[in-house]
Amino acid sequence: MKDLSIVDNYMDEREFRNYVQVLLIDRGYKSVTIDDVRLSDDTKLNDNDMLAQKDDITYTIQTFLNVPVGKNEIDETYDDMDAESVSAGIIITNTKVYDEIKDYAKTKSIEIWDRDNL
Repeated sequence: MKDLSIVDNYMDEREFRNYVQVLLIDRGYKSVTIDDVRLSDDTKLNDNDMLAQKDDITYTIQTFLNVPVGKNEIDETYDDMDAESVSAGIIITNTKVYDEIKDYAKTKSIEIWDRDNL
C-alpha cells in the first residue's frame, strides 16, 4: 500500500502521531488529544502519546514508528494506563506484530493495530 510506504520511509514520529490522530477520528474515536511531545515519562520509547474515547471508554494510545512491538512495549503501555487511570490501551505501529504478542496484549486490555490494520 502506498500509504504504508510513506509511513515507513518518510514520516518522523511527530508526523506519525498526527497520522494516527486522524485515523482514530476517522474510526469514531472522540476527544483525541496528543500529549506534548516535550513531556515524557521515564520510558523514552513511548511518551504517553494520546488519549481518546469511544463508547464511554477512555484509551491511552501509544504509537511506535519503525519499532518492533514486544512484551516490553505492552508492559509500558499497561503502566501508562495505570498512571492515567484508564482501563484500556491501544498500541499503533507500522510494523508487523505476531499473534503471540497480540494475545499477550489482550490479557492486559490492550489492542494492537499493526501494519495490517493501517
